[in-house]
Amino acid sequence: MAETAKRVWTKGQSAAIDLRGKTLLVSAAAGSGKTATLTERIIRSLTDRENPSDISKMLIVTFTKAAANELKERIFAALGKALAQSPTDRHLNEQLVKLGSANICTIDAFYLNLIRSNFSILGISASARIADSSETDILKRKVMDDVIDYFYDNDESFPSLSDCFVGTRSINALAEPLIKLYDDIMGYPEGVDFLRMNAELLSRFEEEHTDFFDTPYGQTTLSSLRLRLEYYCQLLSGAY
Repeated sequence: MAETAKRVWTKGQSAAIDLRGKTLLVSAAAGSGKTATLTERIIRSLTDRENPSDISKMLIVTFTKAAANELKERIFAALGKALAQSPTDRHLNEQLVKLGSANICTIDAFYLNLIRSNFSILGISASARIADSSETDILKRKVMDDVIDYFYDNDESFPSLSDCFVGTRSINALAEPLIKLYDDIMGYPEGVDFLRMNAELLSRFEEEHTDFFDTPYGQTTLSSLRLRLEYYCQLLSGAY
């Protein structure tokens, strides 16, 4: 069976993998190979012949459980491969044993462990846990309902904003699109500031008396509408 081709790293990835003795910050887009690069950096550090690292002294956090599990699996496979070449290597054997209890986890799991380890100092229950998605969905809805009620009672312009989302429907329907908007915005690194920055940019266009459809936002809206109308026209033409 042919041996699997060795991965070719980009210049930036190679620098992130091999740089030592300095604080390193890597910023890259989704799908650019951050997890693979991080994993390779850890593996090379653990298997370094001259100055090997210790997995028990590392803190490796990810955003998802899937990414954390993938990291562990890749490190396990790499250590196993290195041990196959040097079965008597004491350091590699130790790393393989320590891998099971290594701090490779999600960010929320790491902080939860800190809380549980210091619950008496913090004055909270030792049984504290992370809420699951169904529980957080209920909390989101309650908070959003409270926010909507507040603005309806204290902001005269809020009903106009509500009409943009739900028209003349019940205000009870407003929470869902706002929650979805919040979830979408939190997918950006800037978080809520992303919405604020775009609102300020739109305000500048308004001050300059720029027609909305001449702005990037208007152009995007027109493009989306054009594609949708073209699709419907094709459906109608095929109906005859």
